[in-house]
Amino acid sequence: MFRTTLKNLAARKLRLLTTSLAVLLGVAFMAGTLVLTDTIGKSFNDLFADVNAGTSVYVREEATLSNDMLGDQRGRLDVSVVDDIAAVDGVEAVEGYTESYAQLVDEKGEPMGNPGMGAPVLGASWLSTDELNPFDLTEGTAPRSDDEVVIDKGSADKGPFEVGDTVSVLTKAGTQSVEVVGIATFGGTDSPGGASFTMFTPEAAQRYLTEPGKVDAIKVVADDGVSDKDLAARIAQVVPERTEVMTSAEITEEQQSDIKEGVSFITIFLLVFALISLFVGSFIIYNSFSILVAQRSKEMALMRAIGASRRQVLGSILFESVVVGLVASVSGIVAGVGVASLLKSLFNTMGIDMPAGSVVLAPRTIVVSVVVGLAVSVASAIFPARRASKVPPIAAMRDVALDTSGRSRKRVLIGGGILAVSAAVMGAGLFGDAGVAMVGAGALGVFIGVSVLGPILARPISRVLGSPLPRLRGVAGNLARENAMRNPKRTSTTAAALMIGVALVGFITILASSTRASVEKTVGQSFNGDLVVSAGTFGSGGLNPELAEKLGGLPEVDAVTGVRVAAAKVGGADTIVTAADPTELDRIVDLDVAAGSLDQVGDDGIAVLSDNAQANGWTVGDRIPVQLGTGGEQQFTLAATYDEGTTTGEYLIGMGAFEANVTDQFDSQILMTAADGTSIDQARRAVEQVADAYPQAEVMDKDEYGASMTENMDMILNLIYLLLGLAVLIALLGIANTLALSIFERTRELGLLRAVGMTRRQLRSTVRYESVIIALLGTTLGLSIGVGFGWAIVEALKGEGLSEFAIPVDQMVLVAIIAGIAGVIAAILPARRAARLNVLEAINAE
Repeated sequence: MFRTTLKNLAARKLRLLTTSLAVLLGVAFMAGTLVLTDTIGKSFNDLFADVNAGTSVYVREEATLSNDMLGDQRGRLDVSVVDDIAAVDGVEAVEGYTESYAQLVDEKGEPMGNPGMGAPVLGASWLSTDELNPFDLTEGTAPRSDDEVVIDKGSADKGPFEVGDTVSVLTKAGTQSVEVVGIATFGGTDSPGGASFTMFTPEAAQRYLTEPGKVDAIKVVADDGVSDKDLAARIAQVVPERTEVMTSAEITEEQQSDIKEGVSFITIFLLVFALISLFVGSFIIYNSFSILVAQRSKEMALMRAIGASRRQVLGSILFESVVVGLVASVSGIVAGVGVASLLKSLFNTMGIDMPAGSVVLAPRTIVVSVVVGLAVSVASAIFPARRASKVPPIAAMRDVALDTSGRSRKRVLIGGGILAVSAAVMGAGLFGDAGVAMVGAGALGVFIGVSVLGPILARPISRVLGSPLPRLRGVAGNLARENAMRNPKRTSTTAAALMIGVALVGFITILASSTRASVEKTVGQSFNGDLVVSAGTFGSGGLNPELAEKLGGLPEVDAVTGVRVAAAKVGGADTIVTAADPTELDRIVDLDVAAGSLDQVGDDGIAVLSDNAQANGWTVGDRIPVQLGTGGEQQFTLAATYDEGTTTGEYLIGMGAFEANVTDQFDSQILMTAADGTSIDQARRAVEQVADAYPQAEVMDKDEYGASMTENMDMILNLIYLLLGLAVLIALLGIANTLALSIFERTRELGLLRAVGMTRRQLRSTVRYESVIIALLGTTLGLSIGVGFGWAIVEALKGEGLSEFAIPVDQMVLVAIIAGIAGVIAAILPARRAARLNVLEAINAE
């Protein structure tokens, strides 16, 4: 049996290739993800080890707050500490280091980078000690005066800027006009992770970026013969309290750990799509082996008749699946290296510059890829293999096996039961306390239930979808419909792979559309303002507060308030607070105040979203512990609770409290209303005249403001669609593979059709339209599930602000049209093969 199996595989190399292709693509994506993240991790690990190699000790203030979105919040050290450390025995060199927001402006006057969604835009002090400076000059010189800077090579290339150019830099102190005197690389890369760096003299960096006389960190080089650990212990004796003194190894380990944590998110995100692709591929493997077993039923029966046991037949099929899995896995690992390069290029286009480094193919990647590829292949082949082992010897005498799965009562009961249980689970998530997780579990059950019921649904749906074909395409159209209906199990299994991909596309599309509709409705109902000036940032830089003051002095403008955000702890929980002028904000935004008054917020009050107040048992007048910025814990009075938090988030404080506790002051937005008797267009022109002096300022009306709140979603959506496209591609390959295998099965039938007068063109049309029916069947089921799942998630998230359920009909129709076209493309090669069959040989085929 073993030799027979090997001969079968050798005789059908094309079948082996097409069957393994579905798993190969999924494994390639998984291997590529692991190769990419391992390469990134090693590259950054080596990079930070290199850039910190000359630093013996790193000194900074302890973190006062830690926030997932805004990072650790620390105070700054007085420059006098640099002198104190310089006097410590064993110190060879010491320099203070400053780093904060600074955004370059390109030749067109547009700010470079996207600090709101992309890599940071930073300014820093240029370090004169080579051992301490992670940047290496490739052109020009170091800055020597306040109006000279060095920029990273990545920004110089994007600008484009050259040594000697005069550029504008947006900073905390306003827009600075400076000369580029040098261009530098970071550890051999054009920029650190795509971040933009503009480096000033130490004095200019303090004045423009932070505050005079303060530094963010202090870097130290030890004398020869003095260990990092010993020097750190000595320095710890002379620095102020709440100061961290770290060795080079410790700061390197922290930076490497931060990168590992960031890369882990990318890994999980990409692996989800790899697993989706493999799940889709499992349907293709199952379907391929089911067809092969059906085609070889006589062969199996003859083997049983001459003495082969059921175990031998089972082992033969499973061995074929092992070979398929090994071929797919090994090929997938090789292809994964190429996929890693494509993914790296994709991230580079998104502004995330990965450091250069050799490709890392870790043993873990090889083991995981092979195990997963084998597992998917073997698991998908188990049921067809069991079916093959049960073929009785008498089956060798039969000519045709009929597919009765479309009338199976057992299948109806099992599939209906799974759907009922899944509906109950989704209901528990929608109407109980279980939440979104239960809705997701129920949706997964729906996928399984529909797959089980697939043969029951395939026949009537195929009949409806194919009903226009007999009238439009005559005999070819009629045969296409009959072929799709004749074997409902095969049709439904082939369509199921596409169903999964389309369902996810439909779900993501509906979720995005519903989010946009919800935000637009909320802004329309709660935002009473007329204009918004946005910096496009969130917690990292922004607009100088002087702009809001200037706009407030315009006669065309009535109410005005800047909006700022900062990390905080409220009631002991890490969070983000929003600051604004509560009185002005109340005239611009309807927060739907439930209790208390925004007028009472003042400098030591806080307004809280009603759900948060209820969850913590707070009522108006309570004292709440709040830690903000670099300040210690304080007691704020709960002045008001509100129900609408689209603009303010969960917590709102006054500008006085914000300015007293947060060092760097930036407005992320400025909200305003037009003065009475002034049109919005008149007010906008007046605002734009003032805002033109601030390149990062974007003036928007109410509609544009609503659209801007979801515009960053498009980039994420496009990435998700691109990744889901792999699953859809695998599904279409499955359709092509199924059609190709079915042509082998129907060789004699096709020969007879040609013999009685069917032309090659009609035969090609028959195969193509059968493919279209299968594609539309998968699309119909997928869109139905996607709409249902989308509705369920929107319902489950209504308490989180997702209030509107919106179906983008035009996009759904477009998906269906694309699926039909893709079905035609998938059938091109099988249709050509069918049309080229030799009539006499086909008639005499077994």
